[in-house]
Amino acid sequence: MPPRILPFIAPIRISHPPAAASEVAYITANVSLFTVSRYRERPFAGRMGARILIRPEPGFYVMRLRSGAPLVPAIIYQICPMVIPEPTTVTGPHPDEWCRPLDRSPRFAARVDGKRVDVERVWTARSLRQVSRDEFDFRAGPLRRWARSNPTAPEAQPYRPVDLTALPPLF
Repeated sequence: MPPRILPFIAPIRISHPPAAASEVAYITANVSLFTVSRYRERPFAGRMGARILIRPEPGFYVMRLRSGAPLVPAIIYQICPMVIPEPTTVTGPHPDEWCRPLDRSPRFAARVDGKRVDVERVWTARSLRQVSRDEFDFRAGPLRRWARSNPTAPEAQPYRPVDLTALPPLF
């Protein structure tokens, strides 16, 4: 069986010719094992890696507001760092200078189920899971509208744990 070449292994460029063919195989094997071990450290699909709690990352997420409650959409976004003058100022900055970035750390804001909350409330949640934009849009749009029209559905009461015995059967 021919050796399988994985797409995430980069070829090695050596400036001098190797002493023997076994040396090339040894170098390739070491780099391949190193690359594969780094690849395995990446988070699995649907699971986030370790989070640094003092550095929130903008993105689309789902989380639970209480243990056992249904998932709700959450978003962390960066507030635009622009200088916008007051409308009454005559001698304010020129409009070309409005979009100049500020020289300070980025500021973040967060929303859970459409309501503005503190960023730490979202970023430090144990149930936080990153999702695609499509899933976020579905949970914030059609699923939310459906939950409003069905007040007994678990999604309509995101603060209450789901009681599986109270749900109607699926068929």
